[in-house]
Amino acid sequence: MQIEVSTLSPQALDTPCLIIPVWQDEPLEGLAAQIDRDMDGLIGQFIEDGFKGSAGEVRMVYSVPKLKAPRAILVGLGKREKFSTKNLHKAVSRAARAARGIKRDGLAVVVPQNRALKPEEIAAAIVEGVLLGLHLFNDFKTDPETQGLTEIKNLVLAGDAKSEKALQRGAKYGQIAAEANLRARGWVNLPSNKKSPQFLAFHAQNIADAGGLKCEIWDENKLREENMNVMLAVGMGSDNPPRLIRLDYTPAKSSEEAPLILVGKGVTFDTGGYSLKPSASMEDMKDDMAGAAAVLAAMEAIAKLKPKRRVIGLIGSVENMISSNAQRPGDIVTARNGKTIEVLNTDAEGRLVLADVLSLASELKPAAIIDFATLTGAIGIALGQEAAGLFSNDGDLSAQVQLAGEKTGERVWPFPLWDEYQEHIKGKNSDIKNIGSGRHAGSIAAAIFLKNFVGEGIPWAHLDIAAVAYIREDRPLSAHGATGFGTRLILEFLRNF
Repeated sequence: MQIEVSTLSPQALDTPCLIIPVWQDEPLEGLAAQIDRDMDGLIGQFIEDGFKGSAGEVRMVYSVPKLKAPRAILVGLGKREKFSTKNLHKAVSRAARAARGIKRDGLAVVVPQNRALKPEEIAAAIVEGVLLGLHLFNDFKTDPETQGLTEIKNLVLAGDAKSEKALQRGAKYGQIAAEANLRARGWVNLPSNKKSPQFLAFHAQNIADAGGLKCEIWDENKLREENMNVMLAVGMGSDNPPRLIRLDYTPAKSSEEAPLILVGKGVTFDTGGYSLKPSASMEDMKDDMAGAAAVLAAMEAIAKLKPKRRVIGLIGSVENMISSNAQRPGDIVTARNGKTIEVLNTDAEGRLVLADVLSLASELKPAAIIDFATLTGAIGIALGQEAAGLFSNDGDLSAQVQLAGEKTGERVWPFPLWDEYQEHIKGKNSDIKNIGSGRHAGSIAAAIFLKNFVGEGIPWAHLDIAAVAYIREDRPLSAHGATGFGTRLILEFLRNF
């Protein structure tokens, strides 16, 4: 999509559709009031007739006197004192979908002004709202009706001259962040017969080549040499062998500072192994590499945004399949850091993969580690699909991740990691076991398991995104399917780390 900022008056914009934001329970002001006067009070009439301006409320205007745009859409921003990027995302995404519904192939958004957000933040939120709100995964649909959806090809942000440069910076950032999110969604939405550990490795190499990143891929032989035994054990039932993917971004003015390390779980399909999943739970297991997708897509965006911080992306990718070579319940394996693990449930495989990858990450002496993993069904029982679970050994890191989640709308919620929970995974025949005690504290037990593979004194945060990586109903920023959760959170986090 072509995106630009214009300082022309909205009335003079030559656009197929003009989106006009309106505050709830307030008289019209600024550009909206000016447009209303030029439209002979038509917006005010809509308000009198019941348009409240609540967040995301949309009203089509078919008669637009004295506007160059042939159509206009009123969209509510909600109450001014509650204005946030989340409300702005919701508003513009619904307006953009309405514009597509009346077959507009371009639109312009009048940029609202509010002291709660800087112009740069507002511009980024508008662009993200439009691009993410319009996304549909139709790659495998062939019916003409679906293929014939109108594509919105251009977006104009109509703002004032004094904010023009800030709006341009925000629009550029918003486009990079949104396109990264859509890349992650695309990979997660792909069926597993179209992706494998080798598939992710191939795309990682392409990202590195295009963005000037360093890329290293460990195949099964290198993994064996490097004592990545737990990761190998998970993948040994598949004809598609595991891959460890490493992407390095180093700023132009490089220093010796410790890197931020992003870790992604990349299980490209999960049968559960011999602890077989029910068939109703298996069909969506193409999403079990959503953490890897978020990290891959974020690294691609990082190469474009060029932050000052050195960043390393590490992905452990496997298929968890069943064969005569597959891992068995009761097997004991030794992780890279020397800890022994009794595998009591082969469907608790993601934490096994991350055990080796977190051990490797810790050896690189990072400033912090953040991992993203579709790890437990239990997190959805606790939080629904409103937030990811956050588990951290560092208060400052936890606070920074939470703030980034609030700003992007990719919310996270903290859980405890008290020492008492270590008893849940204490092994009888090994150092630790890979599942907790019955059904109690399942997500915490998984996080405590991971903590055993994080080096002493390293700030670490684990995001359990199992419930938010893939949704089954349309929402303002995501249609049914993959959400790309984590990608924009990473980029926002990096702006202040």
